Amino acid sequence: MFRAGFARVDVTPPLGSILTGYFAPRISDGVLDPVELNALAIGNEEDSILIITGDFMYGHEAALTRFRKLIAEQTKVPEDHILIQSIHQHTSTSVGYPGVTDEHYQHVLECKFCDVARMAVNDMAEAKVSIAQQETAEQVSFIRRYRMKDGSTQTNPVGNPDRVAPIGKADNTVRLVKFEREGAKDIALVNFQTHPDVIGGNKYSADWPGFVRRMTERDIPDVHCILVNGCQGDTNHYNLDAEKLPGGYEHSRHMGRVITDTVVKIWDQTKEVAPGKISGKVVMKRTPTNMVGLDRVEESIAALKALNEGTYDKPVTMGDRGEFRRIANMEKTTLVQVVPVSMVAFGNIALIGYGGEPFTEYADIPRNAVPELLVLSACLANGALGYLPSKSAFEEGGYESRTTNLTADVAPALQNEAIAMLREHVANNK
Repeated sequence: MFRAGFARVDVTPPLGSILTGYFAPRISDGVLDPVELNALAIGNEEDSILIITGDFMYGHEAALTRFRKLIAEQTKVPEDHILIQSIHQHTSTSVGYPGVTDEHYQHVLECKFCDVARMAVNDMAEAKVSIAQQETAEQVSFIRRYRMKDGSTQTNPVGNPDRVAPIGKADNTVRLVKFEREGAKDIALVNFQTHPDVIGGNKYSADWPGFVRRMTERDIPDVHCILVNGCQGDTNHYNLDAEKLPGGYEHSRHMGRVITDTVVKIWDQTKEVAPGKISGKVVMKRTPTNMVGLDRVEESIAALKALNEGTYDKPVTMGDRGEFRRIANMEKTTLVQVVPVSMVAFGNIALIGYGGEPFTEYADIPRNAVPELLVLSACLANGALGYLPSKSAFEEGGYESRTTNLTADVAPALQNEAIAMLREHVANNK
């Protein structure tokens, strides 16, 4: 018997905690809407998996690994069958980083992760599965990396007349997995992908993912909604061709409305699929550290100090600032980086997750390589190693490749690992 369960808990941090996501810390002074954990449990007589999403900027791999271990002990779901995602809202805090939130909140949060997992498992009821996918009627996700007239690459070249064209194509597809349950509310697993950095300011919010959850549950009777943010490292909400650059709480609401309208449209058009066998896997992929700039450590430390003190007297870009920080921390960095690659899957449906901010191609390439599966994707899954650029991005330059601790080797290594996981799942389902 195939079953699915859902749970949600409010984990809004105390006011006065640090909001992460920008170069300068912000202190939270209010709440626009709740910061939540959402959990989806899936199982049959033989196996089970858990998907947990948290409205957080980042989740440190060590903390999330500890959470997965505790959850496995309390739920009997295997540790490598648990995928924990930080959805990456820039109006929230981060998990497992000393000094970001107080120790008391971190301890409470550890308990809440276990609670939401147990509640989802306890909520499991017999379910039928169906799927659908469709592009949004209006484009709300845009490639943010642009080729410039001088051949360089810039991220978010707002108001710059020298931009030529975006590098790549944003994915505006909504992917839906519907669980119709006996004697319980249905569950909508929604997968969409772009940066949740729309609102800004110093107040907590789940940004557009929170709007999608609330609007879906309002528009479709008797349904729970869990939103998984996909491969978003090279996309955001900036339409540089618009007369006015979009942003703020109302635009976040608008994005939620556009995505939810697509969910509602395809809700009754889903195709039922056999749930099949369940599988899960987590691989800690080792990859070389980006050591470019090793000869500029002292210079970068001095530049960061001057920037923080307001005495830096040269023009500085977002890429410069990020690169200064990467190089300044180089003496504390190991020669090898460990990036989690995760998969949870059942039947012909699989969710691939990367422990960083992957570019769009990290979903496209595995999806095209294993077309027999509906492949969903997740950023910041079971860890947070910063940007995961495409291999070509390291040649093109730009903010993401300058600031990541990883090298061009990371793209094929992680993508090939994801493809191998997907193919193994397909083979086990034959």
